[in-house]
Amino acid sequence: MRSEIRAKINGRLWRVVLTPARNMGKDWGRCDHPPGRHPTIQVRRSLKGVNLLDTIIHETLHAQLPLLDETAVDTTARVVATVLHQLGYRRQP
Repeated sequence: MRSEIRAKINGRLWRVVLTPARNMGKDWGRCDHPPGRHPTIQVRRSLKGVNLLDTIIHETLHAQLPLLDETAVDTTARVVATVLHQLGYRRQP
């Protein structure tokens, strides 16, 4: 099971890291704003199902569309995550 990938988002190479809960505080996800030399998205590793999809999509939206307001990010991420989850998308062990 991979806990880190690299993905091109908004023209830059980002690290996307599944991070232990002890290192995340109360956050489910984090996205570097503004992105520094090594832009990183962190997602709480213990998340499952639709919450994991939602958080990955949410933080990726922040990276791809940094000017999008938080309400639009929240709403869009939740809708996309719900549709993907209903279609059967799950993280494979």
